[in-house]
Amino acid sequence: MPSHGPKGTRARGGAGKPKVGKLVGAAVEAAAKKPKKRLPAPAVTRNNDLPEFTLRIKQKASYKKGPFQRKFNALKKLSDDGKLFKQANPLDKDPEITKAYRKRVRDAILAKYWPDGGRATPEGKAMANKLLERLRNTDADHVWDPQLGGADHASNLRLLDSHTNQDMGNEIWQQIKDLPDGTPIRIELVP
Repeated sequence: MPSHGPKGTRARGGAGKPKVGKLVGAAVEAAAKKPKKRLPAPAVTRNNDLPEFTLRIKQKASYKKGPFQRKFNALKKLSDDGKLFKQANPLDKDPEITKAYRKRVRDAILAKYWPDGGRATPEGKAMANKLLERLRNTDADHVWDPQLGGADHASNLRLLDSHTNQDMGNEIWQQIKDLPDGTPIRIELVP
C-alpha cells in the first residue's frame, strides 16, 4: 500500500529541489549589477593627419549582385568625396530607428495593397504577401555605414538583402577594427 505521508524535498528518484527564493534572489541581484548595454564611445571625426587606409571589398558569389552594387557604389561615392573614416566603437546605434523604419515600410505595403476594411483584391493580397516575404529577407541597412562615420538616422536607411548587409558589415569591421579612430578610409573593389 502506497504511503500518503507528506512529501519531502526530493522528487521521487531525483535530486532535492533548489531553494527557489535564494536562487531567484541571486539572479535578480546579479542582473541588477550588470550594465543594461555597452556605453557608446564618444563620436570622432575624420583625422586627416592619420594615413589613409584602403578598405578592399570583394563581391562574393553569395551576394546578390544588384543590392551589392548599390551598397558598394554608395560607399565608393562617399569614399571619393573624402567622407569615410573609422568611427569610435562601440557605436551609438539605436535599434528603435531600424525597427521603426521596417514598420513604416510594412505599413506602407499594407496600406497600398491590403487596405483596412477588407477592400483588398486577391491580386493586392498576393502582392502584399510577396512584398512582406521580401521584407522578411532584408535588413534596414545604413547606406553610409556608422562604423565608417555615417549617421544612425532613418534618412540613412535603405532595405538591403540580409546576407549581403551582414557579411559586408563584418568584412568592413574585420579590416578596420584595429585602426585608430578617425582614420581616413578609401574604398576599392577587388576581384
